[in-house]
Amino acid sequence: MKTTVSFTSTISPRLIAWVDKRAKSEKKTRRTILEEALEHYQRDAVKKSMRAGFERAASDAEMIELAEWGMSDYKQIVGA
Repeated sequence: MKTTVSFTSTISPRLIAWVDKRAKSEKKTRRTILEEALEHYQRDAVKKSMRAGFERAASDAEMIELAEWGMSDYKQIVGA
């Protein structure tokens, strides 16, 4: 099973210069810098999506009722 995939793309000279400078200063490869950037972007996108979902749930009466119902069970379990 492959653990990496090759692809070809174009990127602005300004950005690739930043990537190269960063890679040199951190003693990393260009690929590592780009992978780390994509991983950060992915994590931030997931957080943003989850935040939006929680904000929708916070204004949904049914979700609030379910959460309150669950808190009663939680209190019973932990003996609060």
